[in-house]
Amino acid sequence: MSDDADDDPRKVIVLFKATGDAPILRQNKVRVRADASFAEVVAHLSKLVRVERAFTYLGAAFTPSYDAKVGALCDAYGEKNDAGGKLVVFYATTRRGGSRSVGVADCLDLIQTRG
Repeated sequence: MSDDADDDPRKVIVLFKATGDAPILRQNKVRVRADASFAEVVAHLSKLVRVERAFTYLGAAFTPSYDAKVGALCDAYGEKNDAGGKLVVFYATTRRGGSRSVGVADCLDLIQTRG
């Protein structure tokens, strides 16, 4: 994505996995700055898949906030190592499971209503 000099040299490998009718990418791995926003990852993926907006999911379950930092997402949901880590991002060209995607806030609301 970008190789700008920054304070955080840590890079995260983002591995894209197609779901549903999404095309499989020939190059499905990119190195991303840990301080990059998830929105940057989605924008890059959308260009690769040639759609206006790719729908993305972590753990094939939820869409993280677009302003979340890739490094923080990798720490929480990926495989962290000294070089940076690896984050698996599932993607589709259409929404999964109905008319809207499920985010972390939706999951927290569900937990609170059941608890």
